[in-house]
Amino acid sequence: MEIIHIYREKGLSTTSVEFVVSSTSIYKWDALYTENGEAGLTLGTRSDKDAEMQRILRENRELKAIVAEKQLTLKIKDSLLKKANFRRIKDASGNRFY
Repeated sequence: MEIIHIYREKGLSTTSVEFVVSSTSIYKWDALYTENGEAGLTLGTRSDKDAEMQRILRENRELKAIVAEKQLTLKIKDSLLKKANFRRIKDASGNRFY
């Protein structure tokens, strides 16, 4: 909040240099402060939200990979069972197919 007050008193350049903060960040913080007051500055930051989104996306990819692996395993087992059952089938004369 101190940065917002100095920005409004001394201007963008002075504030940016004094606090080593980009002008974009100062504009965003000022807009949040204008819209929501002090509470706007304490809400989750975009980087927090981005980090959470990245975590969720990574977890989603990992879960999809697990599901794909399980599906492949089931297909292989199903294929092996079909082959095993085919070998047990007898023809009309009683001969087994192997």
